[in-house]
Amino acid sequence: MIGLLANDLPSNHHPPNLPTLMAPRLIELCFQTAGLWEMGMQDRMGLPRHLDWVSSSPVQEPVNARMYAVVTPGPVQGAFQAEVVDAKGNRYVHLRGYRTVATPSAVDAERVKALRALLSPAPVAA
Repeated sequence: MIGLLANDLPSNHHPPNLPTLMAPRLIELCFQTAGLWEMGMQDRMGLPRHLDWVSSSPVQEPVNARMYAVVTPGPVQGAFQAEVVDAKGNRYVHLRGYRTVATPSAVDAERVKALRALLSPAPVAA
């Protein structure tokens, strides 16, 4: 699953000139992209529960490039691996072992029908 960071977002924090240790918005992009995968493939919405490991480049937001979260289900059931890269393949964030906890509200199947269609593999002609 690939998520695209929106352009022209407001400042991440105030005052915006203070540095952060990591780029929280880029980590959140990984969380949101994994959440879309869960809604489309597992009919559930999840909130962050656990993260085994995260690393980040020293680049601070905003980055003047399109940023993409590339998220894949990991080898452990319910865990995700993710990285945030730009169009040139430069990595800004890498995380492993991201897990969620399901929210009590159910996913409306009709609302995620289009998402599910994008995530489902196309039938193979015989």
